[in-house]
Amino acid sequence: MSYFAGIDSGSTTTEMVIIDDDCRVVGYQKELTRGNILVAAKSVRDLALDELGCTLGDLASTISTGYGRKNVPDVHQAVTEITCYAAGAHFLDPEVRTIIDIGGQDSKVICTNGNGKVENFVMNDKCAAGTGRFLEMLANTFNVSIDALGELSQQSRNRIKISSVCAVFAESEMISLFSQGLPKEDIIQGAHLAVCERVFGMLNRVGVQERVMFCGGVARNFGIVKAFENLLGVPIVLPEDVDRVGALGAALLARKNSNG
Repeated sequence: MSYFAGIDSGSTTTEMVIIDDDCRVVGYQKELTRGNILVAAKSVRDLALDELGCTLGDLASTISTGYGRKNVPDVHQAVTEITCYAAGAHFLDPEVRTIIDIGGQDSKVICTNGNGKVENFVMNDKCAAGTGRFLEMLANTFNVSIDALGELSQQSRNRIKISSVCAVFAESEMISLFSQGLPKEDIIQGAHLAVCERVFGMLNRVGVQERVMFCGGVARNFGIVKAFENLLGVPIVLPEDVDRVGALGAALLARKNSNG
């Protein structure tokens, strides 16, 4: 039995997926990157190999992807996350044509064809607005956990427009609104909508095709999911594990490259 691995080195988390010849996931680990790409990559690799009961030499091929892909050790190739997310999403749901990925430092919209190949994409990596960092800032502003944001947003009773498109100015605007006595639930809901509208602009640039899959850690925030569904007017497909789509795609490409 041969094994193939994918490592997704993100700014927030690092994931590793190991699959076998039959494309079954036989190993998976995730850790916070904590600003150290090398340590996080080695840690998830060692844990995944220990889980499987094998060694580095048992991996026929390994592909790295993500923010830190070029600095991941002991890999055969580094591949852009655009390609890996397309491959992973297609494997999980061959009907998916549009992929939304919101990570810690960037957001991406990817359009694919029926074979899981990238047809078009757009990426925002110049500003924290529309990324996971913006939501972390939002949680810190109101002294709540990032996991609580989705539930709080659903308690909103009044729609508030966050007009600033810059994350720094948006933070000041939200603090000002809160000081005026507006409920934090309404402000959080407004911030969620602002994130979605920013990504919605990216969706319009590439053209939305159904089905739409939402990946990345932000996809665990059902307030964001609901906001996207309202804007798009279509249901959003969520993979069973929103974090490992990129690593899975990298492992699938490693298997494909190894087998020719």
